[in-house]
Amino acid sequence: MKRLVSVILVLVLVFSLAACGGNSNGNAESSKTGSEQSSSGSAVAEGSDLTLWIFLNPESQEDPRNVVLKNIVDNYNKNNTMKNTVKVESIHYSKFEAQAIQAAAAGTGPDIINVYTDMLKQHIAGGTIQPMTKYAEEFIPTLEGYTYSADSLKINNEIYSLPWESRTFVFWYRNDIFKEVPTSLSGLSKLAGAQSTALAQGFVIGLSDGSKGASFMESFVPFIRSAGGTLFDDSGKAVFNSDSGVQALDYVKSLVDSKAMDKSTLSLGVDEIIDAFKAGTILSCNAGTQRAAAIRASELNDKIVSAPMLGFKDNEPSPAVVAGQSLGIGKFSKNPEASFDFIKAFFTKESQVDWLKAKVLPALKTVYDDQEVKSMANYDELLSWNEYASKGKVEFYPADYSELSVKLVQAAQNVIFGGKDSKTELDNAANWYNSKNNK
Repeated sequence: MKRLVSVILVLVLVFSLAACGGNSNGNAESSKTGSEQSSSGSAVAEGSDLTLWIFLNPESQEDPRNVVLKNIVDNYNKNNTMKNTVKVESIHYSKFEAQAIQAAAAGTGPDIINVYTDMLKQHIAGGTIQPMTKYAEEFIPTLEGYTYSADSLKINNEIYSLPWESRTFVFWYRNDIFKEVPTSLSGLSKLAGAQSTALAQGFVIGLSDGSKGASFMESFVPFIRSAGGTLFDDSGKAVFNSDSGVQALDYVKSLVDSKAMDKSTLSLGVDEIIDAFKAGTILSCNAGTQRAAAIRASELNDKIVSAPMLGFKDNEPSPAVVAGQSLGIGKFSKNPEASFDFIKAFFTKESQVDWLKAKVLPALKTVYDDQEVKSMANYDELLSWNEYASKGKVEFYPADYSELSVKLVQAAQNVIFGGKDSKTELDNAANWYNSKNNK
């Protein structure tokens, strides 16, 4: 009897060791990494299950960019040689940073993360993203006509993300209302005021502090540059309370004084302005080129034209503000090499052509030489955007930029609708920011 018990214990031990040896990769089945043995005994590659966090939704066809994303992901999942599988998790752009940083604080996050270049430093500070310099420096030289150099993308000598698009901000207007593009911002204020009616505002800048004050900042930044100023000096100190900043903010106030726009702008953000422009209740506005697909869906499309954003000097546009959506490797990526393998799929010629068809400026300039692209009905407009954008450069704003944006749009609200002084309000915002950052 004792011998039988001993035999049973030996067998249990043998099977236990065999089971442990068969799972030497830990959670290989659930994480889908490592390899398996085929029936012939040879190793069969098994890739990684990867998550991508992005503001686009591949399950929706409402935005042409969603369709492009779905095609890229589907093609990658079907054809990638690493046998990886990518799953997309969509997060609205207005909540993206908050959710990503909250997840990182809990020690979780995606394998691949989409980051707007304006917000990259916020992601770095929030621990949502990791450097990918070694992958990027090897990959960038293979991209013919890439808009960005490796050095231009470095922060503290590291590359954290690769922009897959290049956008700029332009003036959109109705050519049945504005027979010619005004030559300057002052001319726009007067003409837009004259064209405003009870049912339609002539030119509108959103003054809502929702969505990080994006509508206001997308105009205020190029305006202050047109006046010869900037938001920050080389040390990172806020200097927007200069004469140039006052000129830019006073101009926004002049739009209300001239009746180009009214108090309803307090509740308007980017999305609301685009919807109103499409519906014809706003006659002109500033908006990013990435909004083109939405704008062109308007029934008024044949009356809608774009031009470089106007400046303070006659026939001199505001300096182009350039930004872009980019992809990086999540801080907690299980397999950084696999994550970067997917990132490369956004930069194939086919993908870049598809982005351009969706009216998104591609990151590869060589796409404009493609015959299929040249045959597009709006090719001249796309080319004009690229030419305007080429005169600007990408800028990485500080980690607390979104917080500052809200402060600035609130300063604008105080000036325009509260009767406050522009210089005083900008001084208050600058002093707050510089004190907060020990500048």
